Amino acid sequence: MRIPDETITEIIERTDIGDYISRYVPLKRAGSVLSGSCPFHSERTPSFTVFPNTKSYYCFGCGAGGNIIGFAMAINGLDYVEALRLLAKETGVPIPESSEEKSFGIKKARIYEANKEAARFFHQSLMGEKGKSALNYLTNRGLTLTTIKRFGIGYAPDSWSALYDLLKSKGFTDEEVDVAFLCKKGKNGKMYDIFRNRIAFPLISTTGEVLGFSARRLNENDDRKYVNTSDTPVFKKSKFVFALNMAKAHSATELIMCEGCVDAIALHQAGFDGAVATLGTAITPEQSRTLAKYTKKIYLCYDSDTAGQTAAEKGIKLLAQLGISSKVVKVTNAKDPDEYIKKYGAESFRKLLQGANGEIDFLISKTVGNLDISISENKLKAVSDVCELLASLDTLAEREIYSERAAKMLGVSKDAITEGIRRRRKNLERKGKKEFDKKEMLRTMGAGDKVNKDKLSMPGEALLEEKLLGILMIQPELYKFAEGRINESIFFTEFGKKVFSVFKNDFESGTEPIISNESLTAEETSSIARMIAVRQSHGDNTKEAVLKLTEALEDKKRKSDADKAISDADEDSRGEALKNYIDSIKKNKK
Repeated sequence: MRIPDETITEIIERTDIGDYISRYVPLKRAGSVLSGSCPFHSERTPSFTVFPNTKSYYCFGCGAGGNIIGFAMAINGLDYVEALRLLAKETGVPIPESSEEKSFGIKKARIYEANKEAARFFHQSLMGEKGKSALNYLTNRGLTLTTIKRFGIGYAPDSWSALYDLLKSKGFTDEEVDVAFLCKKGKNGKMYDIFRNRIAFPLISTTGEVLGFSARRLNENDDRKYVNTSDTPVFKKSKFVFALNMAKAHSATELIMCEGCVDAIALHQAGFDGAVATLGTAITPEQSRTLAKYTKKIYLCYDSDTAGQTAAEKGIKLLAQLGISSKVVKVTNAKDPDEYIKKYGAESFRKLLQGANGEIDFLISKTVGNLDISISENKLKAVSDVCELLASLDTLAEREIYSERAAKMLGVSKDAITEGIRRRRKNLERKGKKEFDKKEMLRTMGAGDKVNKDKLSMPGEALLEEKLLGILMIQPELYKFAEGRINESIFFTEFGKKVFSVFKNDFESGTEPIISNESLTAEETSSIARMIAVRQSHGDNTKEAVLKLTEALEDKKRKSDADKAISDADEDSRGEALKNYIDSIKKNKK
Protein backbone atom coordinates (compact mmCIF):
# COMPACT_ATOMS: atom_id res chain seq x y z
CA MET A 1 0.00 0.00 0.00
CA ARG A 2 1.32 3.45 -0.93
CA ILE A 3 0.91 5.97 1.89
CA PRO A 4 1.34 9.62 0.80
CA ASP A 5 4.69 11.21 1.70
CA GLU A 6 2.96 14.15 3.38
CA THR A 7 1.10 11.73 5.69
CA ILE A 8 4.35 9.96 6.61
CA THR A 9 6.04 13.31 7.25
CA GLU A 10 3.18 14.40 9.52
CA ILE A 11 3.42 11.15 11.53
CA ILE A 12 7.16 11.66 12.00
CA GLU A 13 6.74 15.33 12.92
CA ARG A 14 4.05 14.57 15.50
CA THR A 15 6.02 11.77 17.16
CA ASP A 16 8.73 12.78 19.64
CA ILE A 17 11.36 10.13 18.91
CA GLY A 18 13.03 10.57 22.31
CA ASP A 19 9.78 10.12 24.23
CA TYR A 20 8.73 7.15 22.10
CA ILE A 21 12.01 5.25 22.38
CA SER A 22 12.28 5.98 26.12
CA ARG A 23 9.22 3.75 26.64
CA TYR A 24 11.48 0.83 25.79
CA VAL A 25 14.97 2.14 26.62
CA PRO A 26 16.02 4.35 29.56
CA LEU A 27 17.70 7.34 27.89
CA LYS A 28 20.03 9.93 29.36
CA ARG A 29 20.70 13.30 27.77
CA ALA A 30 24.28 13.87 26.64
CA GLY A 31 24.47 17.31 25.05
CA SER A 32 22.17 17.45 22.03
CA VAL A 33 21.66 13.66 21.90
CA LEU A 34 20.13 10.93 24.07
CA SER A 35 21.93 7.70 24.87
CA GLY A 36 21.21 4.35 26.49
CA SER A 37 21.68 0.60 26.21
CA CYS A 38 20.63 -0.87 22.89
CA PRO A 39 17.32 -2.80 22.99
CA PHE A 40 18.43 -4.94 20.04
CA HIS A 41 21.56 -6.55 21.50
CA SER A 42 23.18 -7.20 24.88
CA GLU A 43 25.89 -4.72 25.85
CA ARG A 44 27.76 -3.52 28.92
CA THR A 45 28.59 -0.02 27.72
CA PRO A 46 25.65 1.96 26.29
CA SER A 47 26.19 2.61 22.57
CA PHE A 48 22.63 3.36 21.46
CA THR A 49 22.15 7.02 20.50
CA VAL A 50 19.03 9.01 19.63
CA PHE A 51 19.44 12.19 17.59
CA PRO A 52 16.33 14.38 18.18
CA ASN A 53 17.49 16.96 15.61
CA THR A 54 17.35 14.48 12.73
CA LYS A 55 14.67 12.30 14.37
CA SER A 56 16.89 9.24 14.00
CA TYR A 57 18.70 6.65 16.12
CA TYR A 58 21.79 4.51 15.70
CA CYS A 59 23.60 1.86 17.75
CA PHE A 60 27.37 2.05 17.37
CA GLY A 61 27.57 -1.49 18.77
CA CYS A 62 25.30 -3.58 16.53
CA GLY A 63 24.60 -1.15 13.70
CA ALA A 64 20.81 -0.94 14.15
CA GLY A 65 19.51 2.41 13.04
CA GLY A 66 16.78 4.37 11.33
CA ASN A 67 14.00 6.79 12.19
CA ILE A 68 10.88 6.43 14.34
CA ILE A 69 9.21 4.21 11.72
CA GLY A 70 12.20 1.87 11.62
CA PHE A 71 12.26 1.71 15.42
CA ALA A 72 8.53 0.91 15.62
CA MET A 73 9.05 -1.84 13.01
CA ALA A 74 12.04 -3.40 14.80
CA ILE A 75 10.80 -3.14 18.39
CA ASN A 76 7.31 -4.47 17.64
CA GLY A 77 8.12 -6.91 14.82
CA LEU A 78 5.92 -5.04 12.31
CA ASP A 79 6.18 -4.40 8.59
CA TYR A 80 6.44 -0.85 7.20
CA VAL A 81 2.70 -0.19 6.78
CA GLU A 82 1.80 -1.79 10.14
CA ALA A 83 4.36 0.43 11.91
CA LEU A 84 2.94 3.51 10.21
CA ARG A 85 -0.58 2.53 11.25
CA LEU A 86 0.56 2.06 14.85
CA LEU A 87 2.22 5.48 14.96
CA ALA A 88 -0.69 7.10 13.11
CA LYS A 89 -3.11 5.77 15.72
CA GLU A 90 -1.01 7.26 18.53
CA THR A 91 -0.59 10.63 16.83
CA GLY A 92 -4.13 10.89 15.46
CA VAL A 93 -3.02 11.10 11.83
CA PRO A 94 -5.63 9.45 9.56
CA ILE A 95 -4.45 6.83 7.04
CA PRO A 96 -6.88 5.74 4.32
CA GLU A 97 -7.31 2.00 3.77
CA SER A 98 -6.70 0.55 0.32
CA SER A 99 -8.60 -2.47 -0.98
CA GLU A 100 -5.41 -4.52 -0.50
CA GLU A 101 -5.12 -3.41 3.13
CA LYS A 102 -8.78 -4.13 3.76
CA SER A 103 -8.48 -7.67 2.43
CA PHE A 104 -5.41 -8.24 4.61
CA GLY A 105 -7.37 -6.95 7.62
CA ILE A 106 -10.25 -9.32 6.84
CA LYS A 107 -7.86 -12.28 6.80
CA LYS A 108 -6.60 -11.41 10.29
CA ALA A 109 -10.16 -10.79 11.44
CA ARG A 110 -11.14 -14.26 10.24
CA ILE A 111 -8.35 -15.82 12.30
CA TYR A 112 -9.48 -13.89 15.37
CA GLU A 113 -13.04 -15.04 14.76
CA ALA A 114 -11.99 -18.70 14.29
CA ASN A 115 -10.02 -18.59 17.56
CA LYS A 116 -12.98 -17.02 19.35
CA GLU A 117 -15.29 -19.79 18.10
CA ALA A 118 -12.73 -22.43 19.15
CA ALA A 119 -12.43 -20.89 22.65
CA ARG A 120 -16.21 -20.89 23.05
CA PHE A 121 -16.40 -24.52 21.84
CA PHE A 122 -13.62 -25.69 24.18
CA HIS A 123 -15.18 -23.99 27.21
CA GLN A 124 -18.61 -25.44 26.47
CA SER A 125 -17.01 -28.88 26.05
CA LEU A 126 -15.34 -28.56 29.47
CA MET A 127 -18.66 -27.72 31.09
CA GLY A 128 -20.53 -30.48 29.24
CA GLU A 129 -20.85 -34.23 29.70
CA LYS A 130 -17.67 -35.07 27.75
CA GLY A 131 -15.58 -32.69 29.82
CA LYS A 132 -16.23 -34.18 33.26
CA SER A 133 -12.82 -35.83 33.62
CA ALA A 134 -11.08 -32.67 32.42
CA LEU A 135 -13.08 -30.52 34.84
CA ASN A 136 -12.25 -32.92 37.69
CA TYR A 137 -8.58 -32.65 36.76
CA LEU A 138 -8.72 -28.84 37.10
CA THR A 139 -10.72 -28.76 40.33
CA ASN A 140 -8.46 -31.44 41.85
CA ARG A 141 -5.57 -29.08 41.12
CA GLY A 142 -7.35 -26.47 43.22
CA LEU A 143 -8.90 -24.25 40.55
CA THR A 144 -12.40 -22.98 41.32
CA LEU A 145 -15.20 -22.71 38.78
CA THR A 146 -14.98 -18.93 39.07
CA THR A 147 -11.31 -19.01 38.06
CA ILE A 148 -11.99 -21.47 35.23
CA LYS A 149 -14.67 -19.19 33.81
CA ARG A 150 -12.61 -16.04 34.35
CA PHE A 151 -9.73 -17.41 32.27
CA GLY A 152 -12.02 -19.11 29.75
CA ILE A 153 -10.32 -22.47 30.28
CA GLY A 154 -11.68 -25.22 28.06
CA TYR A 155 -11.37 -28.83 26.97
CA ALA A 156 -10.43 -30.02 23.47
CA PRO A 157 -12.43 -33.28 23.08
CA ASP A 158 -10.72 -36.56 22.27
CA SER A 159 -11.93 -36.38 18.69
CA TRP A 160 -10.22 -36.06 15.31
CA SER A 161 -12.65 -33.54 13.84
CA ALA A 162 -15.08 -32.13 16.43
CA LEU A 163 -13.64 -28.59 16.18
CA TYR A 164 -13.13 -28.80 12.41
CA ASP A 165 -16.74 -29.86 11.83
CA LEU A 166 -17.98 -26.95 13.96
CA LEU A 167 -15.81 -24.35 12.21
CA LYS A 168 -16.72 -25.73 8.80
CA SER A 169 -20.41 -25.42 9.66
CA LYS A 170 -19.81 -21.75 10.50
CA GLY A 171 -18.31 -21.03 7.10
CA PHE A 172 -14.56 -21.14 7.83
CA THR A 173 -12.40 -22.49 5.01
CA ASP A 174 -9.71 -25.15 5.31
CA GLU A 175 -7.07 -22.48 4.64
CA GLU A 176 -8.36 -20.25 7.44
CA VAL A 177 -8.40 -22.99 10.11
CA ASP A 178 -4.97 -24.17 8.93
CA VAL A 179 -3.43 -20.67 9.10
CA ALA A 180 -4.99 -20.21 12.55
CA PHE A 181 -3.24 -23.42 13.73
CA LEU A 182 -6.52 -25.06 14.74
CA CYS A 183 -6.71 -27.87 12.18
CA LYS A 184 -4.29 -29.52 9.76
CA LYS A 185 -4.49 -31.73 6.70
CA GLY A 186 -3.38 -35.31 7.34
CA LYS A 187 -1.59 -37.73 5.02
CA ASN A 188 -4.96 -39.10 3.94
CA GLY A 189 -5.96 -35.62 2.72
CA LYS A 190 -8.54 -35.08 5.47
CA MET A 191 -8.45 -32.20 7.97
CA TYR A 192 -8.00 -33.04 11.65
CA ASP A 193 -8.03 -31.11 14.98
CA ILE A 194 -4.60 -30.15 16.30
CA PHE A 195 -5.77 -29.98 19.93
CA ARG A 196 -7.25 -33.29 21.15
CA ASN A 197 -7.93 -34.58 24.68
CA ARG A 198 -6.25 -31.57 26.24
CA ILE A 199 -7.00 -28.73 28.64
CA ALA A 200 -7.10 -25.60 26.47
CA PHE A 201 -5.90 -22.29 27.93
CA PRO A 202 -6.89 -19.39 25.64
CA LEU A 203 -4.07 -16.96 24.85
CA ILE A 204 -5.69 -13.53 24.97
CA SER A 205 -4.12 -10.26 23.84
CA THR A 206 -4.11 -7.06 25.90
CA THR A 207 -6.91 -5.82 23.64
CA GLY A 208 -9.07 -8.90 24.24
CA GLU A 209 -8.63 -10.98 21.06
CA VAL A 210 -8.06 -14.74 21.31
CA LEU A 211 -4.69 -15.27 19.62
CA GLY A 212 -4.32 -19.02 20.11
CA PHE A 213 -4.12 -21.76 22.76
CA SER A 214 -1.74 -23.49 25.14
CA ALA A 215 -3.08 -27.02 25.56
CA ARG A 216 -1.96 -29.38 28.35
CA ARG A 217 -2.16 -33.14 27.97
CA LEU A 218 -4.64 -35.20 29.99
CA ASN A 219 -3.11 -38.48 28.90
CA GLU A 220 0.22 -38.66 30.76
CA ASN A 221 1.49 -41.14 28.15
CA ASP A 222 1.41 -38.38 25.55
CA ASP A 223 5.02 -37.35 24.83
CA ARG A 224 4.14 -33.67 24.52
CA LYS A 225 3.10 -32.12 27.82
CA TYR A 226 1.98 -28.92 26.10
CA VAL A 227 0.98 -28.11 22.53
CA ASN A 228 1.09 -24.37 21.89
CA THR A 229 -0.20 -22.45 18.90
CA SER A 230 2.63 -21.95 16.42
CA ASP A 231 3.33 -18.49 15.01
CA THR A 232 0.42 -17.22 12.91
CA PRO A 233 -0.44 -13.83 11.36
CA VAL A 234 -1.96 -12.84 14.74
CA PHE A 235 0.28 -14.68 17.22
CA LYS A 236 3.99 -14.80 17.93
CA LYS A 237 5.02 -16.96 20.88
CA SER A 238 8.25 -15.05 21.54
CA LYS A 239 6.29 -11.80 22.01
CA PHE A 240 3.25 -13.07 23.92
CA VAL A 241 2.89 -12.76 27.71
CA PHE A 242 0.10 -14.85 29.23
CA ALA A 243 -2.45 -13.06 31.50
CA LEU A 244 -1.02 -9.61 30.71
CA ASN A 245 -4.52 -8.67 29.56
CA MET A 246 -5.60 -9.03 33.21
CA ALA A 247 -2.39 -8.04 34.97
CA LYS A 248 -1.83 -4.78 33.08
CA ALA A 249 -4.23 -2.97 35.42
CA HIS A 250 -1.79 -3.73 38.29
CA SER A 251 1.44 -3.34 36.29
CA ALA A 252 2.23 0.21 37.44
CA THR A 253 3.19 -1.27 40.82
CA GLU A 254 4.78 -4.59 39.83
CA LEU A 255 4.32 -7.82 37.90
CA ILE A 256 5.12 -11.42 38.88
CA MET A 257 6.61 -13.46 36.03
CA CYS A 258 6.09 -17.27 36.08
CA GLU A 259 7.04 -20.07 33.71
CA GLY A 260 3.61 -21.39 32.75
CA CYS A 261 -0.10 -20.65 32.49
CA VAL A 262 -1.12 -22.77 35.51
CA ASP A 263 1.28 -20.92 37.84
CA ALA A 264 -0.04 -17.53 36.72
CA ILE A 265 -3.66 -18.67 37.08
CA ALA A 266 -2.99 -20.11 40.57
CA LEU A 267 -1.43 -16.81 41.65
CA HIS A 268 -4.41 -14.81 40.35
CA GLN A 269 -6.77 -17.11 42.25
CA ALA A 270 -4.70 -16.51 45.41
CA GLY A 271 -5.09 -12.74 45.01
CA PHE A 272 -1.89 -11.86 43.12
CA ASP A 273 -3.47 -10.00 40.21
CA GLY A 274 -0.15 -8.95 38.69
CA ALA A 275 0.89 -12.51 37.74
CA VAL A 276 1.89 -13.23 34.14
CA ALA A 277 3.75 -16.07 32.42
CA THR A 278 5.86 -17.10 29.47
CA LEU A 279 4.76 -20.30 27.77
CA GLY A 280 7.21 -22.70 29.40
CA THR A 281 10.28 -20.89 28.06
CA ALA A 282 12.76 -18.35 29.41
CA ILE A 283 11.85 -14.72 28.82
CA THR A 284 12.70 -13.44 25.34
CA PRO A 285 13.89 -9.96 24.23
CA GLU A 286 10.49 -9.39 22.55
CA GLN A 287 8.61 -10.27 25.76
CA SER A 288 10.91 -7.95 27.72
CA ARG A 289 10.07 -5.09 25.38
CA THR A 290 6.36 -5.87 25.70
CA LEU A 291 6.62 -5.78 29.51
CA ALA A 292 8.59 -2.52 29.40
CA LYS A 293 5.46 -0.80 28.10
CA TYR A 294 3.59 -1.65 31.29
CA THR A 295 5.91 -1.81 34.30
CA LYS A 296 9.32 -0.97 35.74
CA LYS A 297 9.40 -3.70 38.42
CA ILE A 298 9.10 -7.48 38.01
CA TYR A 299 9.38 -10.41 40.41
CA LEU A 300 10.87 -13.41 38.60
CA CYS A 301 9.22 -16.49 40.05
CA TYR A 302 10.55 -19.40 38.06
CA ASP A 303 10.72 -23.07 39.00
CA SER A 304 13.29 -23.99 41.64
CA ASP A 305 15.22 -26.37 39.36
CA THR A 306 18.46 -25.48 37.53
CA ALA A 307 16.62 -24.59 34.32
CA GLY A 308 14.35 -22.21 36.22
CA GLN A 309 17.25 -20.43 37.92
CA THR A 310 19.12 -20.15 34.62
CA ALA A 311 15.99 -18.63 33.09
CA ALA A 312 15.84 -16.14 35.97
CA GLU A 313 19.43 -15.09 35.36
CA LYS A 314 18.74 -14.55 31.66
CA GLY A 315 15.58 -12.60 32.52
CA ILE A 316 17.48 -10.28 34.87
CA LYS A 317 19.92 -9.28 32.12
CA LEU A 318 17.25 -8.70 29.49
CA LEU A 319 15.02 -6.66 31.81
CA ALA A 320 17.91 -4.57 33.13
CA GLN A 321 18.74 -3.41 29.61
CA LEU A 322 15.24 -1.92 29.39
CA GLY A 323 15.40 -0.24 32.79
CA ILE A 324 13.15 -2.78 34.52
CA SER A 325 14.11 -3.56 38.11
CA SER A 326 13.81 -7.27 38.88
CA LYS A 327 13.80 -9.39 42.02
CA VAL A 328 14.12 -13.16 42.15
CA VAL A 329 11.66 -15.09 44.30
CA LYS A 330 13.18 -18.24 45.77
CA VAL A 331 10.45 -20.90 45.92
CA THR A 332 11.58 -23.31 48.65
CA ASN A 333 10.28 -26.83 49.31
CA ALA A 334 8.11 -26.73 46.18
CA LYS A 335 8.85 -27.07 42.50
CA ASP A 336 6.78 -24.06 41.38
CA PRO A 337 4.48 -21.24 42.68
CA ASP A 338 1.33 -23.35 42.16
CA GLU A 339 2.61 -26.14 44.41
CA TYR A 340 3.97 -23.64 46.98
CA ILE A 341 0.61 -21.90 47.40
CA LYS A 342 -1.18 -25.25 47.77
CA LYS A 343 1.24 -26.25 50.53
CA TYR A 344 1.75 -23.01 52.43
CA GLY A 345 -0.95 -20.56 51.34
CA ALA A 346 -1.07 -17.06 49.87
CA GLU A 347 0.26 -15.21 52.92
CA SER A 348 3.38 -17.32 53.02
CA PHE A 349 3.95 -16.61 49.30
CA ARG A 350 3.54 -12.89 49.99
CA LYS A 351 6.41 -13.17 52.50
CA LEU A 352 8.52 -14.80 49.77
CA LEU A 353 7.95 -11.73 47.62
CA GLN A 354 8.98 -9.44 50.46
CA GLY A 355 12.19 -11.39 50.97
CA ALA A 356 13.04 -11.68 47.28
CA ASN A 357 16.63 -11.00 46.26
CA GLY A 358 17.41 -8.00 44.08
CA GLU A 359 19.01 -8.80 40.74
CA ILE A 360 22.60 -8.19 41.85
CA ASP A 361 22.17 -10.02 45.17
CA PHE A 362 20.73 -12.98 43.25
CA LEU A 363 23.64 -13.05 40.79
CA ILE A 364 26.21 -12.77 43.60
CA SER A 365 24.52 -15.58 45.56
CA LYS A 366 24.30 -17.74 42.44
CA THR A 367 27.97 -17.13 41.62
CA VAL A 368 29.15 -17.96 45.14
CA GLY A 369 26.62 -20.78 45.63
CA ASN A 370 27.91 -22.67 42.59
CA LEU A 371 31.30 -23.17 44.26
CA ASP A 372 32.54 -24.72 47.50
CA ILE A 373 34.44 -21.68 48.82
CA SER A 374 35.99 -23.67 51.68
CA ILE A 375 38.47 -24.77 48.99
CA SER A 376 41.01 -22.01 48.29
CA GLU A 377 40.99 -22.41 44.50
CA ASN A 378 37.20 -22.19 44.41
CA LYS A 379 37.23 -19.16 46.67
CA LEU A 380 39.67 -17.36 44.38
CA LYS A 381 37.49 -18.18 41.38
CA ALA A 382 34.37 -16.95 43.20
CA VAL A 383 36.13 -13.66 44.06
CA SER A 384 37.20 -13.29 40.43
CA ASP A 385 33.70 -14.04 39.10
CA VAL A 386 32.04 -11.63 41.55
CA CYS A 387 34.51 -8.85 40.66
CA GLU A 388 33.73 -9.48 36.99
CA LEU A 389 30.02 -9.12 37.73
CA LEU A 390 30.33 -5.97 39.85
CA ALA A 391 32.70 -4.32 37.36
CA SER A 392 29.79 -4.18 34.90
CA LEU A 393 27.70 -1.96 37.21
CA ASP A 394 27.35 1.62 35.98
CA THR A 395 27.54 3.69 39.17
CA LEU A 396 30.19 3.93 41.88
CA ALA A 397 27.46 3.78 44.57
CA GLU A 398 26.23 0.40 43.27
CA ARG A 399 29.76 -0.98 43.16
CA GLU A 400 30.44 0.24 46.72
CA ILE A 401 27.26 -1.27 48.22
CA TYR A 402 27.57 -4.66 46.55
CA SER A 403 31.33 -4.86 47.16
CA GLU A 404 30.66 -4.78 50.88
CA ARG A 405 27.99 -7.50 50.69
CA ALA A 406 30.14 -9.70 48.46
CA ALA A 407 33.16 -9.32 50.76
CA LYS A 408 31.10 -10.54 53.75
CA MET A 409 29.69 -13.45 51.81
CA LEU A 410 33.12 -14.54 50.57
CA GLY A 411 34.98 -13.84 53.82
CA VAL A 412 37.51 -11.44 52.28
CA SER A 413 38.24 -7.74 52.79
CA LYS A 414 36.25 -5.13 50.91
CA ASP A 415 39.54 -3.72 49.59
CA ALA A 416 40.24 -7.03 47.84
CA ILE A 417 36.91 -6.81 46.00
CA THR A 418 37.31 -3.08 45.24
CA GLU A 419 40.80 -3.60 43.77
CA GLY A 420 39.55 -6.53 41.66
CA ILE A 421 36.72 -4.38 40.29
CA ARG A 422 39.08 -1.47 39.53
CA ARG A 423 41.44 -3.67 37.49
CA ARG A 424 38.57 -5.24 35.54
CA ARG A 425 36.93 -1.91 34.74
CA LYS A 426 40.24 -0.63 33.43
CA ASN A 427 40.63 -3.76 31.29
CA LEU A 428 37.02 -3.50 30.07
CA GLU A 429 37.49 0.13 29.04
CA ARG A 430 40.76 -0.65 27.26
CA LYS A 431 39.31 -3.74 25.59
CA GLY A 432 36.13 -1.86 24.62
CA LYS A 433 38.09 0.96 23.00
CA LYS A 434 40.34 -1.50 21.19
CA GLU A 435 37.38 -3.48 19.88
CA PHE A 436 35.56 -0.31 18.82
CA ASP A 437 38.65 1.00 16.98
CA LYS A 438 39.12 -2.38 15.28
CA LYS A 439 35.46 -2.52 14.25
CA GLU A 440 35.59 1.02 12.93
CA MET A 441 38.75 0.30 10.92
CA LEU A 442 37.26 -2.88 9.42
CA ARG A 443 33.95 -1.14 8.79
CA THR A 444 35.71 1.77 7.08
CA MET A 445 37.59 -0.69 4.88
CA GLY A 446 34.33 -2.48 4.10
CA ALA A 447 35.07 -5.82 5.75
CA GLY A 448 31.84 -7.65 6.52
CA ASP A 449 29.67 -4.92 4.95
CA LYS A 450 26.76 -6.89 3.50
CA VAL A 451 24.94 -3.78 2.33
CA ASN A 452 27.71 -2.01 0.40
CA LYS A 453 29.53 -4.93 -1.18
CA ASP A 454 31.72 -2.62 -3.30
CA LYS A 455 33.22 -1.04 -0.18
CA LEU A 456 35.93 -3.68 0.24
CA SER A 457 37.35 -3.05 -3.23
CA MET A 458 36.80 0.73 -3.11
CA PRO A 459 37.12 1.78 0.57
CA GLY A 460 38.32 5.32 -0.15
CA GLU A 461 35.59 6.06 -2.65
CA ALA A 462 32.90 4.51 -0.42
CA LEU A 463 34.03 6.64 2.55
CA LEU A 464 33.78 9.83 0.49
CA GLU A 465 30.29 8.81 -0.66
CA GLU A 466 29.17 8.12 2.92
CA LYS A 467 30.41 11.50 4.11
CA LEU A 468 28.69 13.36 1.27
CA LEU A 469 25.40 11.47 1.58
CA GLY A 470 25.47 11.80 5.38
CA ILE A 471 25.69 15.60 5.10
CA LEU A 472 22.91 15.76 2.49
CA MET A 473 20.64 13.56 4.64
CA ILE A 474 21.10 16.01 7.54
CA GLN A 475 21.09 19.24 5.49
CA PRO A 476 19.53 18.58 2.07
CA GLU A 477 19.47 22.31 1.38
CA LEU A 478 23.26 22.17 0.84
CA TYR A 479 22.73 20.12 -2.33
CA LYS A 480 21.96 23.26 -4.34
CA PHE A 481 25.55 24.49 -3.92
CA ALA A 482 26.83 21.53 -5.94
CA GLU A 483 23.72 20.93 -8.05
CA GLY A 484 24.64 19.64 -11.50
CA ARG A 485 27.89 18.21 -10.16
CA ILE A 486 26.31 15.65 -7.82
CA ASN A 487 24.62 12.94 -9.84
CA GLU A 488 24.67 9.16 -10.06
CA SER A 489 27.76 9.21 -12.29
CA ILE A 490 30.09 10.46 -9.51
CA PHE A 491 29.17 7.56 -7.19
CA PHE A 492 31.34 4.47 -7.44
CA THR A 493 29.40 1.93 -5.36
CA GLU A 494 25.99 0.54 -6.30
CA PHE A 495 24.75 1.32 -2.78
CA GLY A 496 25.86 4.95 -3.05
CA LYS A 497 24.05 5.26 -6.38
CA LYS A 498 20.90 3.71 -4.90
CA VAL A 499 20.84 6.01 -1.87
CA PHE A 500 21.32 9.07 -4.07
CA SER A 501 18.61 7.88 -6.46
CA VAL A 502 16.08 7.20 -3.65
CA PHE A 503 16.56 10.63 -2.04
CA LYS A 504 17.41 12.75 -5.10
CA ASN A 505 14.03 14.51 -5.13
CA ASP A 506 14.43 15.39 -1.44
CA PHE A 507 17.90 16.81 -2.06
CA GLU A 508 16.67 18.85 -5.03
CA SER A 509 13.71 20.28 -3.08
CA GLY A 510 15.73 20.77 0.11
CA THR A 511 13.25 18.74 2.20
CA GLU A 512 14.32 16.43 5.02
CA PRO A 513 14.45 12.83 3.71
CA ILE A 514 12.45 10.06 5.37
CA ILE A 515 15.12 7.41 5.92
CA SER A 516 12.71 4.53 6.60
CA ASN A 517 11.58 3.96 3.05
CA GLU A 518 9.77 1.11 1.35
CA SER A 519 12.48 1.12 -1.33
CA LEU A 520 15.14 0.24 1.26
CA THR A 521 15.76 -2.86 3.35
CA ALA A 522 16.17 -2.64 7.13
CA GLU A 523 19.92 -3.21 6.69
CA GLU A 524 20.18 -0.42 4.12
CA THR A 525 18.25 1.93 6.41
CA SER A 526 20.68 1.11 9.26
CA SER A 527 23.65 1.95 7.01
CA ILE A 528 22.10 5.31 6.15
CA ALA A 529 21.39 5.94 9.84
CA ARG A 530 25.07 5.30 10.51
CA MET A 531 26.09 7.88 7.89
CA ILE A 532 23.84 10.40 9.65
CA ALA A 533 25.05 9.43 13.14
CA VAL A 534 28.72 9.78 12.21
CA ARG A 535 28.24 13.18 10.56
CA GLN A 536 26.05 14.45 13.38
CA SER A 537 28.47 13.25 16.07
CA HIS A 538 31.69 14.66 14.67
CA GLY A 539 31.32 15.92 11.14
CA ASP A 540 31.92 19.18 9.28
CA ASN A 541 28.48 19.60 7.74
CA THR A 542 28.96 22.80 5.73
CA LYS A 543 28.70 24.02 2.14
CA GLU A 544 32.50 23.91 1.94
CA ALA A 545 32.52 20.26 3.04
CA VAL A 546 29.93 19.35 0.36
CA LEU A 547 32.00 21.07 -2.35
CA LYS A 548 35.25 19.50 -1.13
CA LEU A 549 33.77 15.97 -1.06
CA THR A 550 32.15 16.48 -4.47
CA GLU A 551 35.49 17.59 -5.90
CA ALA A 552 37.29 14.60 -4.34
CA LEU A 553 34.78 12.18 -5.93
CA GLU A 554 35.10 13.99 -9.30
CA ASP A 555 38.90 13.66 -9.10
CA LYS A 556 38.65 9.96 -8.38
CA LYS A 557 36.14 9.53 -11.22
CA ARG A 558 38.48 11.31 -13.68
CA LYS A 559 41.39 9.15 -12.57
CA SER A 560 39.27 6.00 -12.83
CA ASP A 561 38.09 6.97 -16.32
CA ALA A 562 41.67 7.81 -17.37
CA ASP A 563 43.02 4.52 -15.99
CA LYS A 564 40.38 2.66 -17.97
CA ALA A 565 41.08 4.69 -21.14
CA ILE A 566 44.84 4.10 -20.84
CA SER A 567 44.30 0.41 -20.10
CA ASP A 568 41.91 -0.04 -23.05
CA ALA A 569 44.01 2.02 -25.52
CA ASP A 570 46.55 0.42 -27.83
CA GLU A 571 50.23 1.26 -27.43
CA ASP A 572 50.14 4.18 -29.92
CA SER A 573 47.13 5.83 -28.27
CA ARG A 574 48.19 5.54 -24.61
CA GLY A 575 50.26 8.73 -24.69
CA GLU A 576 47.28 10.67 -25.99
CA ALA A 577 45.02 9.19 -23.26
CA LEU A 578 47.51 10.16 -20.56
CA LYS A 579 47.81 13.70 -22.02
CA ASN A 580 44.01 14.08 -21.93
CA TYR A 581 43.95 13.08 -18.25
CA ILE A 582 46.67 15.61 -17.35
CA ASP A 583 44.84 18.34 -19.29
CA SER A 584 41.62 17.56 -17.39
CA ILE A 585 43.44 17.97 -14.06
CA LYS A 586 44.87 21.34 -15.14
CA LYS A 587 41.44 22.49 -16.35
CA ASN A 588 39.82 21.48 -13.05
CA LYS A 589 42.43 23.38 -11.04
CA LYS A 590 41.72 26.54 -13.05
